[in-house]
Amino acid sequence: MDHANPTGRDMTQLTVQLSSQEIRALKARTGKRTLGAALTAWIANADATHTTAQLRSALALSRKEESNGKGRRFKSGPEAIRWLEN
Repeated sequence: MDHANPTGRDMTQLTVQLSSQEIRALKARTGKRTLGAALTAWIANADATHTTAQLRSALALSRKEESNGKGRRFKSGPEAIRWLEN
C-alpha cells in the first residue's frame, strides 16, 4: 500500500468547468446541497466506461429533450436518480 494513497485506489484529479445553471441542475438531480457532495454522488453513480465527452454529450441531449418538452419531471433529485437506476 502506498503511503501517499492509503486506500490503495488509483486517484485522478479532474478539472471541470460548470456554469451556475449546470451546478443548480446537478444539485437538483442528486438531491445534494453542496457542489462537492453533488459531484461525489454523481461520480459514484457514473458509468466508468463513459468518457468526459460522452457525459457532456448526454447532458446536452438531456437538456435539449427537456427544453422540447420531452423531459420527465421529478419531485426531487433522489427520486430522479432512483428512476435512472431502474
